[in-house]
Amino acid sequence: MALTLNLQKSTTSLTLSLQKVGIHKMPVLDMGVVLDVSGSFSDEHADGTTTDLLTRLAPWGLSFDPDKKIDVFTFSNGAASAHMVGSLTESNYQGYVRNNIIEKVPGWCGATDYSYVLELALKEFGWVDGAAKKAGMFGRMFGKKDEPAKQKKRSLIIFITDGDNNDKDRTRKILRESEARKDEVYFLFLGVANGGGAFHFLDAIGDEFGNTGYRNIANMRKFVRMSDEEINAYLLDDELVGWLKG
Repeated sequence: MALTLNLQKSTTSLTLSLQKVGIHKMPVLDMGVVLDVSGSFSDEHADGTTTDLLTRLAPWGLSFDPDKKIDVFTFSNGAASAHMVGSLTESNYQGYVRNNIIEKVPGWCGATDYSYVLELALKEFGWVDGAAKKAGMFGRMFGKKDEPAKQKKRSLIIFITDGDNNDKDRTRKILRESEARKDEVYFLFLGVANGGGAFHFLDAIGDEFGNTGYRNIANMRKFVRMSDEEINAYLLDDELVGWLKG
């Protein structure tokens, strides 16, 4: 049964949770969620559990993002699978995965690489290749217009995966370069261990990079039924709180 949420009550709860950790002015930042669509995660997509997780994250987008939305990305393996799905909003969050993702996105039920979608998210939020692009003479002849430079946006990106990746070196390279540029981006990795697996790589990069955190979700079906206060307290660890205060 699909989870229903009083979004107004949940956004108020987030405000109170932030106040408890010393954040009295709501941070303004763009919200992104990156969702694994590899084959091992298909059951959770099909039974609506990942939509329930997005539902529980919706108040974060409504609170932090000036446009009251979450930009949703999906990935499996390879550059071609890294995809921006669109925005999750107050009007479309119900059934979001079924309506927009299942068997509709590139790389559906593939393997697992993290780096390409990390790169795509950094581009979308203006931190990589954000320069203006000229259409060129022939492009203009056919009505193509210049692309304006992407504005750099302070962003919180929540990265949801249930599996280990095959591109550890490239993932470290992307994160190392982001940290060296001092991108105003924080990556919060959620390792969904429904099968009891460990996420040694996520644990390692959470310690290795200052703008990267990791939280383990041992049972996602149980997690999405927790109270707002419990979810906020679990995700708002000391490092993320420190970044939000910065």
